[in-house]
Amino acid sequence: MGELNQCAVCSAPAEQKCSGCQNAHYCSREHQKQDWRQHKQRCTPARVKEDTKYGRYLEATREIKAGDIIMKESPLITGPAQVTPPVCLGCYKLLEAGKTVSCADCGWPFCSEPCTRNEVHKPECLYTKNRGEKVTISSFGIPHPNYQCITVLRCLYQRDYNEKLWAKLQSLESHCADRKGTDKWNNDKKMIADFIVNFFKLGSTFTEEEIMKCCGIIQINGHEVPLLEPEYVAVFERVSMAEHSCCANCNKSFTSSGDIILCAGVDIPASGHISVCYTDPLWGTEARRHHLADSKFFECTCPRCADVTEFGTMYSAVKCKKKDCKGYLLPDTFILPILHKTTCPDPASRGLDDKLWKCCSCGDAVSDAIIQQLLQDIGRELSVMPKGDADACERFVSHCASYLHPAHYYMTDVSLALAQLVGQQHALGLAAVTEDRLILKTQLCRKLADLLETLAPAETRLRGTLLFELHAAVAETGRRKSATEGPLVMLGYITESRKILEQSAWLLRHEPSELPEGQVSRQARANLLQLDDLITKLSAALPSPI
Repeated sequence: MGELNQCAVCSAPAEQKCSGCQNAHYCSREHQKQDWRQHKQRCTPARVKEDTKYGRYLEATREIKAGDIIMKESPLITGPAQVTPPVCLGCYKLLEAGKTVSCADCGWPFCSEPCTRNEVHKPECLYTKNRGEKVTISSFGIPHPNYQCITVLRCLYQRDYNEKLWAKLQSLESHCADRKGTDKWNNDKKMIADFIVNFFKLGSTFTEEEIMKCCGIIQINGHEVPLLEPEYVAVFERVSMAEHSCCANCNKSFTSSGDIILCAGVDIPASGHISVCYTDPLWGTEARRHHLADSKFFECTCPRCADVTEFGTMYSAVKCKKKDCKGYLLPDTFILPILHKTTCPDPASRGLDDKLWKCCSCGDAVSDAIIQQLLQDIGRELSVMPKGDADACERFVSHCASYLHPAHYYMTDVSLALAQLVGQQHALGLAAVTEDRLILKTQLCRKLADLLETLAPAETRLRGTLLFELHAAVAETGRRKSATEGPLVMLGYITESRKILEQSAWLLRHEPSELPEGQVSRQARANLLQLDDLITKLSAALPSPI
């Protein structure tokens, strides 16, 4: 007989359960109603599970549909990024010299007097007052070292003033053992731990271990909130439990107030793991795995990293140079140990001397050193390419087509820029571009949207933006063709454009107005109304069938 569930209100045996999360149980409908005010704060279709492989992770308690919001959560802690120019410590706006207001108690600069009274400022204000001397910030617009400690101080403060919040923070992963002795650890010790001890005179209040653990908690669990420039950092409790995958099934966004939204990007079955991508899904496999090892202290073996073809996209493939061969080179695997401070620095010790890239067509093999040199050369070419120049993008794609697969991450990076640049360089927009450029934009948007759906189906922001660009290109094509082929042809293109736009608006519907994607979302909704009106007029203008 299975374990008996208990009522969340009275602990009596309970057979009923919340249909939303499947986690809370009740002995009666009355007790469920009674508990709703408390329960609704944590009613999500996900529960925290734990095992030896993943540690703590989120599991779907029921089937979740693509587009469903799994949870919306307020941050435990917010603060400025570790490396930042002076920002307001109340709202995180960038500060300008001569346009600041100092806190009367501690001297830290703010954008306005009301911000000096913001609750989030209490920790650094208290510790600054206690040191007996106010802070003076005189340089603006460039990174200031005094701000490196702020978010850590705000975590430490909770130990003595909010035990529940402190317990939640301490339950999050910090990877102290893995971080210890790394360059990042040594820099944090000097710039944060030692600064807190010496500048704020808190050596007898907090131990180095406590300070460094808080540094790790922020590094591992902190989310960059892009509502302002520069971005600020927030730490969340439940969203931090979502595991990583380079082909994640969920995406995150933020509300205008800084709450995080975790949304399903694809259908997730009951008991399925809930995942987000901790790195940039548009990087190549080697870059993603190294970034995760350096910043999150694990080596990714997700299905995408384990498949050298990256689900058949050939996203890291290099063109075979053997005469008359049209195949592409890939290594046997990308899943090789990544060198850490604790491992032998000799590449031969992990078999890198023997790593070969093999052609999937002719079987020819090339050493990894040759491939890496080629990629470095192309990377340098990309780094000096003029930004915002569609012609330069086309030249890069044409040149590198001799060396890289069309879907290679370098080709994709430049193609994404090109797809969005076409039409932006003219005051008249797409109406002013050549026919060849319009066709190119349409083809790129379709190809890239399909590629993203395969590689990173939950990355709805970029796909939604691409589909917005695609709808405009399709509509412009219809406008041009109507001059020679009539309104019926134009109606077909406009109808297709509307369908594409509707999908774009759906993908971007959770984006806040502060973000570019939120502004695209708002424009998409306005354009839908205009297209509906145009479709109505075109339909009315068509001759009635006999």
